[in-house]
Amino acid sequence: MVEKPKIPVTAFQASTAWRVARISIFTALSAVGSFIKPNPTSSIAFDSFAGFFVALAFGPFEGALVCGFGHLATAVVSGFPFGILHIPIAIGMALAGAAIGLLNKMHKRWGFIPALIVGVTINTALVFPLVPWLGSTLDEGMIIATGIAPVLTFVAALNAIAAAIVYVALRGKMRF
Repeated sequence: MVEKPKIPVTAFQASTAWRVARISIFTALSAVGSFIKPNPTSSIAFDSFAGFFVALAFGPFEGALVCGFGHLATAVVSGFPFGILHIPIAIGMALAGAAIGLLNKMHKRWGFIPALIVGVTINTALVFPLVPWLGSTLDEGMIIATGIAPVLTFVAALNAIAAAIVYVALRGKMRF
């Protein structure tokens, strides 16, 4: 009897081609999610779902890349409303993806819950370093950031909930 070839399950067992393809596909999914926005003029969108899911399913490295590139895709679609500041925001989103991936590994069954809470917190906290650039004064920038934070938290939480639902549904069944 001929034995079937073993398909790698974890990110570190996968070949480079598989990993690049996976990162590319989920980054493209993130770009598609960037078109779903509560406010069309904002860069707040449903782009984090793909990165959050990849961080949960495949680990911190791939999650960080998809979250960071996904934010840049959203910034491109939105017309770069914060200009060059989208680069540090993308780095912060990569940090959120890495944190989700790392925290999820701590507990196999329920680790995704604290991981996603931390990811949403990091995602929301990224607006406050922008305070000096959001308004003409620091006070005005703080008012704008405080107004953006609840919407950002809500949309990031919806992204996290969607990622958790898909992750729990597919956990243990994935073979790609």
